[in-house]
Parts: sequence; C-alpha cells; structure tokens
Amino acid sequence: MQPYLEKAKEARRSARSKVRISAKYVSDSLVVDGVVTDVSADGLFLCSDFLDNTGEVARLWLDIPWRNRPLELRGEVRWVSDTPNTGGMGIKFIDVSLEDRMVLSSLGIY
Repeated sequence: MQPYLEKAKEARRSARSKVRISAKYVSDSLVVDGVVTDVSADGLFLCSDFLDNTGEVARLWLDIPWRNRPLELRGEVRWVSDTPNTGGMGIKFIDVSLEDRMVLSSLGIY
C-alpha cells in the first residue's frame, strides 16, 4: 500500500476510556447537568442536550463514585455536537493538578 493511501490515524494525544459519570458544567453562559461518556488525560466528552459555544471556559464537577466529594476541573469547549440523544461537548482540560491526575488515573487513562 502506498504511504499516501494508508489509513489516517486518529489525531489524539492520549487514549480514551468509556465511562458513565454524572457531571455538572458551569460557564459564564450555561449551567447544565450531564453525563461524561468518554475521558482521556487531555479532556472529556460531556453528553448534554444543552450546548455551550466553542471556546467557552468552564468548571466541571465529576461525581466519581468512590470519592467523598466531586472532582473539580477546568476546561475549554473545543467542539460541540448537536446530534439528538448523543450530542454534547468535547472539552479540553486546563491546568490539571497532580492530585486530580491521580484521580483520573484511577479511571484507567494514564
């Protein structure tokens, strides 16, 4: 097979894990409860019927079952999908602390 015909690799820096975690999303323009269905070391997908704009910066609180308090993260909306029943927002993490990275690692993504 010619190199230019090879299948393009997915442009992701880190592996993703399928999850189902309740979450709250808060930006200057939107407050919504949703479900995280996909998470990686770099970001997550928040499934929600309500969508924010690309570029919005938000705080997210993830309800990790074995923690006594939600995991609080910051992120930027990188893309949105308005597909009915499966739409949501792709969010890239901003400044994840070492402690939070350890919690994320327990989800099997590091």
